[in-house]
Amino acid sequence: MVEREAVLSFGANLGDRAATIERAMLLLERMDGIRVRAKSDLWESPAWKPDSVGDAPDYVNTIVIIGTTLSPDELLQAANALEDAFGRTRSERYGDRTLDVDIIAFEGVQQTTERLTLPHPLAHTRQFVLQPWVELQPDAQLAGHGSVAELAEYADGDVWRYRP
Repeated sequence: MVEREAVLSFGANLGDRAATIERAMLLLERMDGIRVRAKSDLWESPAWKPDSVGDAPDYVNTIVIIGTTLSPDELLQAANALEDAFGRTRSERYGDRTLDVDIIAFEGVQQTTERLTLPHPLAHTRQFVLQPWVELQPDAQLAGHGSVAELAEYADGDVWRYRP
């Protein structure tokens, strides 16, 4: 099977955030059909909740570039399995998370299904996605939106390199 490139975003704002992401990376590397090509540094950003500001722990985030033989739907199932392995609950939209894994891009695919929209519909607005991605791929393009580096110049939000 042909390996295709995908961009994943990992984030956590509960528990030992950095350790959770590192353990999730180890599990990701062991999954069939997935090969980790590159991982950004850890970045930190404030939690965003529409109805409350400043009352949630900050997130630690990273971007991972993978090669995969999985379909987008199969990759989504793998991402959900990782979240489940770390106790992710889905009781509240924009709620605090032990682990959040999003598919940001899948080799230029643009699609919307009941379960998955590619590229991620908010990726172009999220500094915590754009800055780590630029770190790995300064010339990356986000399908339908353009240069990731240019998007990062204008996206709102604070993000800084994680310092334990």
